[in-house]
Amino acid sequence: MGLCQWDNVDVGDEKDTELADALAEVGRRVGQAVTDAVERIRPAFDALAEMANRPEVRAVIQRAEQALRLRPCLCYCSKAHPADRGVCEVFGAVITGQYSSDLVGDVGVPLCAPCAAARAAREFAG
Repeated sequence: MGLCQWDNVDVGDEKDTELADALAEVGRRVGQAVTDAVERIRPAFDALAEMANRPEVRAVIQRAEQALRLRPCLCYCSKAHPADRGVCEVFGAVITGQYSSDLVGDVGVPLCAPCAAARAAREFAG
């Protein structure tokens, strides 16, 4: 006896046709269900898209995107540049400065432009 037990089994064309017809019907029904679902939600999607394109909504989205891009300035101003207090743009870090710590070593610190300039001026002044 061989490894395959189905060597002598006859498969009729009728069964193949029934299976193909059944699969085709399932495919048609699934496709119709998807089409019906999309058509039902299309008005809601169109209304949402129309609302999202309003100028006042676009302005809110743009402000939110800008807020998410903000990096806080982590300069310890009173210690790093005490003569230039009040120059910090708290949420406007544009570069990374180096801070040396005995505990953790060199650390990158986000700095805004005014704090970076004040630090540089203090370092150059001595």
